[in-house]
Amino acid sequence: MNGIFRRFAEADSVQIARCSECSAMYVTPMVYFSEALQKELYNIQYFESEGAVRDVKNIGEKRRILELTQLCWGESLKGKTMLDIGCGTGEFLVTGSNFGMTVIGTDVDTSISKFIHDKYGFRVITEPFGPTTFPKESFDVIVLSHVIEHLQKPADLLGAIHTTLKPQGLFVMCTPNADSLMEKVHNIYGRIRHERTRSYYLTPFTSPYHIVGFNLKSSRRILQRTGFSPVYCKLHSGLEWEDVNRKFVMRTIKIAGAILGQGMSLVTVSRKAQVPEGQMDWTLSA
Repeated sequence: MNGIFRRFAEADSVQIARCSECSAMYVTPMVYFSEALQKELYNIQYFESEGAVRDVKNIGEKRRILELTQLCWGESLKGKTMLDIGCGTGEFLVTGSNFGMTVIGTDVDTSISKFIHDKYGFRVITEPFGPTTFPKESFDVIVLSHVIEHLQKPADLLGAIHTTLKPQGLFVMCTPNADSLMEKVHNIYGRIRHERTRSYYLTPFTSPYHIVGFNLKSSRRILQRTGFSPVYCKLHSGLEWEDVNRKFVMRTIKIAGAILGQGMSLVTVSRKAQVPEGQMDWTLSA
């Protein structure tokens, strides 16, 4: 457990549940992080490893995902606008810029916006993204990469994204696959090494602080219920991710997961669905 949470008695009381309707995982009772606590957790140090910020370790994955996005669009992304919500170290911003796009990011702490501005010159807005952060229908492409699994009410954010995306735009969402072989191995390892009665599928109080877990079924469902129509929804192996420790073991698990259809990462590309706004459900909690 991160020492930050040792001052909260509730940290030992949560359990992991699975929705019987959509099959998403979530912590119960749900934990809510204040804006101040979010800044304490999700600053530039979140991306440090071995004393340095690892800001290009997954750049190959980002390139592949934007290539898929370009295929879904049917034409070059050059000249289009892209917003990256929870932009982290700026990998998607760098990749989008290399594709000829005009890019902008958002994140919750000034250390991130300063890092990206100083290194790349990109603009990053420091505030939680919401429906009024930008004017309606502002962007051709909106990216939400490895953010939704941190959210207590993910449908609220997806609703704001729907409002901000242009009518013919594309929404790219990436998240860990909660049913991946990697997650299953992590759960077994945690029970053997630590406590057999606990679940280690989600990590609300240990980095990376995941509180919701999606699979193919639940990701499609929440996208459709918030007004999106997925045109690409597949599992990726995770082999493009650069591992720092246990490289051989991690690579072996990723390859086995891909063979078994239990890849590590879930990638979706969606358009706005032709659904009357009053029929969208933005109250879904997980």
